[in-house]
Amino acid sequence: MKCIGPTLSETEIKQYYEKYAFFPELEEQSELFNIISNPVRLKVIHLLQEAKEVCVCDLRDIIGITSSAISQHLAKMKAFQLVKSRKDAQTVFYSLTSHPFLEVIPTVEEAVQS
Repeated sequence: MKCIGPTLSETEIKQYYEKYAFFPELEEQSELFNIISNPVRLKVIHLLQEAKEVCVCDLRDIIGITSSAISQHLAKMKAFQLVKSRKDAQTVFYSLTSHPFLEVIPTVEEAVQS
């Protein structure tokens, strides 16, 4: 395909270039999409939307992966402040934070209806 452009003026191109050349918010948003693009992490989010708080061993049994693997996924989610944890004796419980990015993820029921 051959480009017929430029269709934007030099001024517009310069404005857009300056706007998008350094845009750390886009980088962070891209990383957040990368986090939730993993099926295991998306399952965890949906499960926590429904159950509110779940321990690692229950997540392991529900999702069907090792405790080590689920902990690695949770650590990535925690690094982006999508989940939080609380410890009760030897048990660690996870729940979702109020991160605004989580608002764009439909619940399982909403996803099934669409």
